[in-house]
Amino acid sequence: MDSSLVIPRVEKFEGRVPHMYRCTGGEVTIGIGHAIQTPADALTLAWSIDGRPATAAEIQAGYASVAAAQIGLVAKAYAPLSQCRMADSDIDALIAADVTRFETSLAAALPNWNTYPAPAQEALFDMAFNLGLGGLQKFPSLLAAVDAGQWDVAAAQCHRKGIGESRNQETAALFLQAAG
Repeated sequence: MDSSLVIPRVEKFEGRVPHMYRCTGGEVTIGIGHAIQTPADALTLAWSIDGRPATAAEIQAGYASVAAAQIGLVAKAYAPLSQCRMADSDIDALIAADVTRFETSLAAALPNWNTYPAPAQEALFDMAFNLGLGGLQKFPSLLAAVDAGQWDVAAAQCHRKGIGESRNQETAALFLQAAG
């Protein structure tokens, strides 16, 4: 799988957000869809406030404020809840690490991963990144079609609820490209 193709696609749909926000699933998130599971996880990331490194107390306070906020707002609505910000270079490093981690998880969970055409890998990656690996595994008909090389069936089975239709269409198009 070519991360130089995957990262722009993920960024197109996830956005690039330099502050903590709550994603549609409710997780505190940063950058290009990177979920921050716990306040301790937030402390492992590079944060700054007005050009200086953020303190642990500032990071934890920002995380707590965002975690307590209403779900479902647009990302920029969460910006005032924390002064902590992440630099573009740190967001780039974070998404690169996330892509590597997700691809490794997909290869472990899907025994035939390395036999799938690149467009199919990209489609599965997008679904796993968006839904989590457990969420992807809730599509058994899709995964069976992928293992059978039935790309038209996979394209028909990849529709996710709660996301923009354009993302679903791009994912289906990737599965159809796998046939070519």
